[in-house]
Amino acid sequence: MGNSIKRPRVTKNVDFDLESYVNTETGELLTSALSKDKMTVKITEEGSYVVMSTDDYIVLDSATVKFLVTELSRVELASVITMATDLKTPLNLVYNGPQPHSNESLQVLLGYSSRDKFFKLLKKLMELGVLYQIKGRISGEVRVVYMLNPYIARKRRTIDNSVFKVFQPFIK
Repeated sequence: MGNSIKRPRVTKNVDFDLESYVNTETGELLTSALSKDKMTVKITEEGSYVVMSTDDYIVLDSATVKFLVTELSRVELASVITMATDLKTPLNLVYNGPQPHSNESLQVLLGYSSRDKFFKLLKKLMELGVLYQIKGRISGEVRVVYMLNPYIARKRRTIDNSVFKVFQPFIK
């Protein structure tokens, strides 16, 4: 056996200047979509591999997404992925900036002008096990918020145990 050299683990933060990235469809700067000036990615070098992590990345379960393609239309699937971009907290809640999305703000985010079509989508997603609705007194008022099934998508490594009591994995 030859001499093996063990490389030290190297961690560094890389800042991306979002002002230099443009959405080719709309011509808008990426900062307008993300509402911040920089995105930081933590890069850890481990031997010949690099581990990248950031709060702005979404983890999708590919087998579940393939299953959802058979159950949802392209527009409905795009709505699920759009919601996944706004996940926060260990409860995998769909957020709108500093607070969870309400029905009204979620309808705007997903681009539904018809309230009936929006509620039809929500009903289908809840029946399929994609979303879970929580209704109660939240932040001093009666509100509705939504959790997204972490077996589909998540933005965190850690999820609250109670979420797994609500959601089941999709049968593959």
